Amino acid sequence: MAETRPPFHPPRRGRLRRRLLAAAAILAVVAAALGVLLSSGGVRCDEGGAPGDLELRCPFFVAAPPEAVWQAFTRTGEPRPYYFDAVLQARLEPGGRWRFVTDDRARLLAGGEVLAIDPPHRFEHTFAAADLEDPPSRITVRIEPAPGGSRVLLVHDRFAARTVTYRRFRRAHPLALAALKSTVETGELPLRARLYTAIFKPGMKLFTVRAEPWELPSGQSEGSRTNVGR
Repeated sequence: MAETRPPFHPPRRGRLRRRLLAAAAILAVVAAALGVLLSSGGVRCDEGGAPGDLELRCPFFVAAPPEAVWQAFTRTGEPRPYYFDAVLQARLEPGGRWRFVTDDRARLLAGGEVLAIDPPHRFEHTFAAADLEDPPSRITVRIEPAPGGSRVLLVHDRFAARTVTYRRFRRAHPLALAALKSTVETGELPLRARLYTAIFKPGMKLFTVRAEPWELPSGQSEGSRTNVGR
């Protein structure tokens, strides 16, 4: 006996129109979210230098005193909402190690060596992303008092070439620094930062390497805030 199938009825124009409108609405929401996500929030990083001497220069203003900005860059032992809730573990002295780990302390994100530190004005260190094989680069943060707040300059340099690190952070620095600026000024994380955290944070715990136990200097707790005035 031949199988009988229900007759095919093409969608009515009204139903098709509703589906098209729904699809358009979804695309509009996605486009808007991407637009917010990719916007820098007012922080721009200028690219410069010769092929063997590339650098990213990210100047911006924060309506807060240098000490507050310094804490945002160097506070240890606490998740940073403006950087995927990463936790800084560090010996904040020349030659000391530093690293970023996930908020559960289980996965390693990046690390390096402290080169120079002058609270609350200068923090210089090498940088290597844990998931990349690029040679270490360098990040220098300078903070100076200004009328109504602080002038901040982050310089990322010593790239071997246009490495994956360079290409990644020419986009990542403006997003993270804008989120830091907003958090220090208002105490709130901007929408774009909440979006990129929701999108990228789960993957960070899947594809990064496992973090080895961190040994703290004698007498220092992980959440110590003795970073200013050392």
